[in-house]
Amino acid sequence: MDKKIEILRFLIKSCERESLYVFNNLLKDLELTSNQVEVITILNSYGAMSLKELGNLLICEKKSPSRLVQSLIKKKLLIKKIDETDKRVSLIDLTSQGKKLIPKINAANEKFNRIIEKKINDSTQVDELIAILSEYLKGTDSLSKIQRRYYKEK
Repeated sequence: MDKKIEILRFLIKSCERESLYVFNNLLKDLELTSNQVEVITILNSYGAMSLKELGNLLICEKKSPSRLVQSLIKKKLLIKKIDETDKRVSLIDLTSQGKKLIPKINAANEKFNRIIEKKINDSTQVDELIAILSEYLKGTDSLSKIQRRYYKEK
């Protein structure tokens, strides 16, 4: 059983590594990393938010996303502004330049999803993998973030 578990462990690690390689190649022309795209995508979906709120939705960052946010501020894709309802709070938002990237980011995400779909095109298998990996991640911060992002009340 140990050998099977070890094979599974390396398969999971390899899937992540290979996926990042493919996705980062899709983003190369945008000069963005997959982590930066995740920040932009969240802000586009949810609107301006505090660094802490962003951190509660980011799957790519275990710790504070401040370095990641700073890199996007330097690229003039994000801006920090003061919350009008609570002047003590800084909010992070997309700049107009950041918003202009959304269609290209969405196209890259869609292309990447189609690549995965070609490899695993049976929706039953996709459902099974989601169930298995969700069970594996049960009780973790990572699963909580996924649930907040994808199973939120509309």
